[in-house]
Amino acid sequence: MTQPPANATPSSTEEVPAAPGWVEQGVDEILGDPALGLRQGPALTGLRNSYLDCLASPGRGGDVDAAHDRCRLALLRDLEAQQAIAAHARAALEQKLESLEAALSAGI
Repeated sequence: MTQPPANATPSSTEEVPAAPGWVEQGVDEILGDPALGLRQGPALTGLRNSYLDCLASPGRGGDVDAAHDRCRLALLRDLEAQQAIAAHARAALEQKLESLEAALSAGI
C-alpha cells in the first residue's frame, strides 16, 4: 500500500475530525472582537485553525474538558508569543473561549 505524499491534504470525501460550524463561527467572533485588540492576519488564522483542529480531536476515551483546556492554553501561549496582549484582554479572551468550550462539551 502506498503512502500519501507528506503534503497531501484531505479531499472532501475523506473523514477528518471537524468542529461543528457554530464552533468555527464562535471562534471567529471571539478572535475578531475589536475589544481584544488582536492583530488580524495569516498568523492569527493559523492559530485559529490549530485551535479548531485541537477542539475537533480531543482523543477517544479521554477527559474532553481537560483536552479543551490543553487546546485553549496552547492557543493562548502561541498567541502571546506572536503578539502583545493586554492582561485584561487575555482574561476576557480566556473567559470567552472557556464559555465556547463548555457549550461544545454540553453538546457532546
